[in-house]
Amino acid sequence: MSLALSVLPLLLIIAIGYGLAKSAIIPRGSWAAIETLSFRGLIPATLVLAIGQSDLSLDRVGGFGLALVVTIVILTGFALALRLLAQKTLNNPSFTSLFQGIIRWNAFVALAAAEQFLDDGVAVLAVAIAVLIPVINVICIVVLAAYGPSKASVGKVLRTLSRNPLVQACIVGLLINMSGLTLPEPVSDTLEMIGRGALGVGLLAVGAGISLRRLARVDWRVCLGAFMRPFVASSLFVGVGMLLGLPSAQLFAGVLVFAAPAAANGYIVAKQMGGDAELYVDIMTWQVVLSLLVLPFWAYILL
Repeated sequence: MSLALSVLPLLLIIAIGYGLAKSAIIPRGSWAAIETLSFRGLIPATLVLAIGQSDLSLDRVGGFGLALVVTIVILTGFALALRLLAQKTLNNPSFTSLFQGIIRWNAFVALAAAEQFLDDGVAVLAVAIAVLIPVINVICIVVLAAYGPSKASVGKVLRTLSRNPLVQACIVGLLINMSGLTLPEPVSDTLEMIGRGALGVGLLAVGAGISLRRLARVDWRVCLGAFMRPFVASSLFVGVGMLLGLPSAQLFAGVLVFAAPAAANGYIVAKQMGGDAELYVDIMTWQVVLSLLVLPFWAYILL
């Protein structure tokens, strides 16, 4: 019962975000600015502090990072194989959005769940973000360029990565960590105070983006995309992690990465690079619901 209740704060915050948007207490048009604040300010502050102060030794990170990357590679191979098998029923815009829905993950939800379930959850998830954000962005942009109408050169991929606030925050955090320097207390306190709002505000934004009308618009592409992350991808990571001998806390941290819904910024990328943006939103909406339902199950097994 306690495990089921532990996910309740996440559901309540998402529900509050939905209510604030639906009732227009916070108008729909204002949520874009709130999402930008989270993406460009609050979450980066959390990452700089967490990565800068984390133990990133090879003994602690090596197996975990390898399991994350191996899982992403397998999921990428699965999605590309699906495109070959379903060429007649899955056009390029639909495929790229389905691909993003399988590969991308929402750090807002994962970080909030990590803080709820794990003692050192934010620090462990910060490692996952540092490892996966560049990898996932490169893979998604290359696939969108290959199957979409727009062309992406190596330079464009690198520019896109360099402008990503999460990538920038990871680089700053890694530089601080590798330098061996300790942040001055006023600076670390400032980052901590900013970061406190990141998880709650991020979940409110997730709730504001939910559309109950979209939950009724279901086809096989939506079902597959919604099912892949909470069930298949998370199970795949657990299998890979167990083969590598990861401890239970890292196994569950990886589950949070792969069971979390897809990131909202994939919608913007889909619109800009010729994907099916509406399909992406449909997949992401169902993933929000399913991911929060399966987290207590995984916590019961692994923790």
